Amino acid sequence: MDNTIDKSIQMDSRMKEFFECIGGDADTQQQRIQCIRNGLAAIADRLRLGKAEITVDIPKNRFMPLGERSSAVLYEEEGAELGIPVDIEMKIRTGGTVYIKDYPYGSGYSEEEIQTHRFIFREIFIQYNRTLAQCMLEKIMHTDINTGVANQDSLMYYAVNLIKNGRIGDYTGIFFNIHNFKYVNKVFDYSQGDVILRNYAQMVKSYLDSDEEIARLGGDNFVAICRNENVSDFISKIKDVHISHEYRSVKREFQLGVTAGIAGLEGVAKPREVMARTSIAYQAARKNGAGSIVVYTKEIQKHLMDDQEILAAFPQALAAGEFVVYYQPKVRIADKSIYGAEALVRWVRDGQVVTPARFIPQLEREGSVCRLDYYMLEQVCGFLKSRLDKGQKIVPVSVNFSRRHLEESDLVERITGTIDRFGIDRSYIEIELTESEDYQNYEIMSSVIERLKERGISTSIDDFGTGFSSLNMIKKVDLDTIKIDKSLIPFDDVNNNKHQDIVMFSSIINLIGRLGKKSVAEGVETTQQLDYLEKLGCDIVQGYVFDKPLPKDEFEHRLESGYSL
Repeated sequence: MDNTIDKSIQMDSRMKEFFECIGGDADTQQQRIQCIRNGLAAIADRLRLGKAEITVDIPKNRFMPLGERSSAVLYEEEGAELGIPVDIEMKIRTGGTVYIKDYPYGSGYSEEEIQTHRFIFREIFIQYNRTLAQCMLEKIMHTDINTGVANQDSLMYYAVNLIKNGRIGDYTGIFFNIHNFKYVNKVFDYSQGDVILRNYAQMVKSYLDSDEEIARLGGDNFVAICRNENVSDFISKIKDVHISHEYRSVKREFQLGVTAGIAGLEGVAKPREVMARTSIAYQAARKNGAGSIVVYTKEIQKHLMDDQEILAAFPQALAAGEFVVYYQPKVRIADKSIYGAEALVRWVRDGQVVTPARFIPQLEREGSVCRLDYYMLEQVCGFLKSRLDKGQKIVPVSVNFSRRHLEESDLVERITGTIDRFGIDRSYIEIELTESEDYQNYEIMSSVIERLKERGISTSIDDFGTGFSSLNMIKKVDLDTIKIDKSLIPFDDVNNNKHQDIVMFSSIINLIGRLGKKSVAEGVETTQQLDYLEKLGCDIVQGYVFDKPLPKDEFEHRLESGYSL
């Protein structure tokens, strides 16, 4: 900054008020705009500012399929005679442009005034761009990266609001799967299949009103929540969707139908009940065959019998040691050394290995998952103690704990007591909190994490980027490690927004690092993905590219053999 600008922006009380206003707390772009308005109002007469307008132009991207173009008046002097404006243009790092039109009060600005105004609006842009980046990260974490519609967690927040406002009974949930989408991937490769899926999702979203919502669950599965009076029309449209696509001189039109489960939401008290009802109806529709549509009724609740069987068998299975620990290594990319591992549960029942998806959701809903978590912690501590007694190498192991444990007043004492009972150093255990509940209580979680940290036990949060692990979580809770969900990692070979995705991912890695936290990328499956992550600055990964979750004996062998460089 030169001497002219130094002199013209002396830090008096009004200029101090300006900087305090524009840098004030703001969670949304609208709030930041208001902060800027307040700041400019404090110094407008000093700047001879008659009017200032801002226009934001963001191109289409994965998280904003329609892009964004918006304008707002930042300041306007009533009755002012405006002179020739100065146009200021600034680039947004993640893509897009901010335009400022700066009108003087009276005659045009002098060169000295123009320099001052450019400085002022550059400072405004820095604050606005910061809020824009925060909003984009929030958008990322509430958006399905492949389709641009909401993700499941975002849908649950939407349901929470309907419940809180007493409007849930006015809506219907629809769980649907695109019929025979595999044919699309036979005609085009998977990258083009993703493009078609995205176009499909955006088309289906256009069938809904602004107060309705659709989310992608994964694969070609979606859930929509729409007003009761619109259900018939919505179903009739998604039963017969026509999508045209052309790639490398190959052009096809696909007629896509659905298999769907429909559930009225009257009486729903918790958002997870939306998924429970609609998924039960959908499973019934699947049994009836492709293209079937089934409405949830009390009779269909017989499908819950399997859940009840699992819950009834759980206590005896736990006592019999049927639940076993598998370990999935966490690996440093640079030297392929084993940094640690995550403990994952498997149920060996009647000689068959049952995956967590078959029993964890049921135990989670019923609450027995807490007993399983403590059991897993004991098994891991016993494993580490056994290796220590033999003089063998050990690495830190993370143990998943449901957020249901936050209801326990003695959670920290039980965890530390278990570790100490086995006589191992607390630094070898990491508590990995899972985001499976619908409501968040940051104060309780922050207190638990702080007390664990005081006792030498590190913590991590799972699936950053899927919605529950929001910026508020990182801002309000002092976690040691952030595990980045694979949906945020830019892996696609054919992707017009690849550069932008890389910038976003790099920003996330940089943000986590600057906050002094470790980052772990989950679900890494190929060497190509591994190369991407190394180039983008991620140093620890977990996934099939190194190992699937391993039984104890195989993991012990891996600890001894390591990975070849």
